[in-house]
Amino acid sequence: MTDEMRFSPMTHQEQRAVTACLKATGGPWDASPPDYATFSRAELSKKLEQVRDAVLAETCAAKTDVESAYERSQRFVDSAFDFYEGKKDLGRRIGRAFVVPVRSTRSDPADLGQGSGYASESTPFYPLLDPVRFGVSSEIRMRTIYGLPPTILDTYLKSHNDNEAGALVLAPVYADMVSDIMPDPHNAEQSLRLAEIVDRILVQTVEFAHKALGAKLVGLGATLPLLTNFGDKLRRAEGMHDLTTTTGHGGTVYMLAKTVVEAMARSRVDSGGTIGVVGAAGSIGWSSVQAIKNMLPDHEIEVFDKRTDRLRTLVAAHPELGTLKPRESAAEVFKNNRYVVCAITGKLDLSAPEFDSVDFSHTRVIDDSQPGAIDRAQMESLGGQVFWVAGRDRSPSSFMTRDGYHTDGVPYNYGDDSGLYGQSTEFACGLEAATIAAGGDRSKAITQRVEYRHVQTVGALFEEYGVEVADFQAFGKPVDIR
Repeated sequence: MTDEMRFSPMTHQEQRAVTACLKATGGPWDASPPDYATFSRAELSKKLEQVRDAVLAETCAAKTDVESAYERSQRFVDSAFDFYEGKKDLGRRIGRAFVVPVRSTRSDPADLGQGSGYASESTPFYPLLDPVRFGVSSEIRMRTIYGLPPTILDTYLKSHNDNEAGALVLAPVYADMVSDIMPDPHNAEQSLRLAEIVDRILVQTVEFAHKALGAKLVGLGATLPLLTNFGDKLRRAEGMHDLTTTTGHGGTVYMLAKTVVEAMARSRVDSGGTIGVVGAAGSIGWSSVQAIKNMLPDHEIEVFDKRTDRLRTLVAAHPELGTLKPRESAAEVFKNNRYVVCAITGKLDLSAPEFDSVDFSHTRVIDDSQPGAIDRAQMESLGGQVFWVAGRDRSPSSFMTRDGYHTDGVPYNYGDDSGLYGQSTEFACGLEAATIAAGGDRSKAITQRVEYRHVQTVGALFEEYGVEVADFQAFGKPVDIR
């Protein structure tokens, strides 16, 4: 299929038609807020049927293709509920679960040709919700998915050693929850309601991973360390006395610093002896400053964080790091450094006025954020490059490589346009959980704000178990470093 066909006006027209067709029926298609807390096989199946019928009525998609995609989507829903309801199991004990939230939103770009949307995160399991093949908009995709229970997305069962076995588990927590449940950020009642729903879903997810699947170690992906107070809310839940959680932040920081070193070694762009860190006052940001200083002791590090007082306190408390140069804004960091680390939870719009005077043509960004803080398409249009933080599994048993449980033996990659490139590639937070579980010493798990000592511990595990810097990549595609 050519780009002209993929992103033709007809594609957008069909998306609008499918959306209008479903919204006209009301119910879950325009509910505000959506029902996030109820897991219902019957409701999900009904929504899939309605999407199938709307696609057949409003698009030119072949009926055989639509029916095939519908049947595969329904099989995934049935498998998810069979596992969750105890009607199905993996047939063996696992040592770990890597738990991740949903990154995609109802406001993702309507097709994969605009920006860095996350539709491809879910279409391997729900092919019927493909925006290009079947005209399903981001809003309809997400409203269809709501109601899925905690779910096995993939497995890590290549090793015969139970400590090396694991599962990738979805926590049905969505970014849209914040604006849907707490539209007024100053409303205490809305804030409490949001926290109650998120906490309940996350406890249900970890109960599934720990009690149903048998994982004693749970790795927390993306925003989950923040949402769970570094796992404390989960470990304090009833029946979780034997559960250990780890934030993944030690692995993230170690792999981030290694990626910086690798990028500098392979790029034609000279660092000029400096590197910038945006978000330096956060635990990941500050540990990254320490790790980079350890690996690149001859480089001056320029730092910025909106929490200026905290950043000044950290700089003053660590004279052993040598010269750290605070900057007044993220734009100043980008203006004065060719290599920049992003360790923030939000997104940066490089077209904002503050960046008008920045020349990005030689900028190389190492972005630790999930979802990504820097839009790849935007950065590359300005002449720069962005690299995600990921590791490669080089263990003899390939115990950190996913099996492709739902995807015909091809490891699920978190989405062709939103995930990882390379079948043996994994996010560093998942690799942290894998190596700690394999070693059997759960005291190495990180259950607090990450400190440099944690980075050193997990870094040693990475070296022991064969974790390397993955191919340079971002948003599921390789990056040919220049």
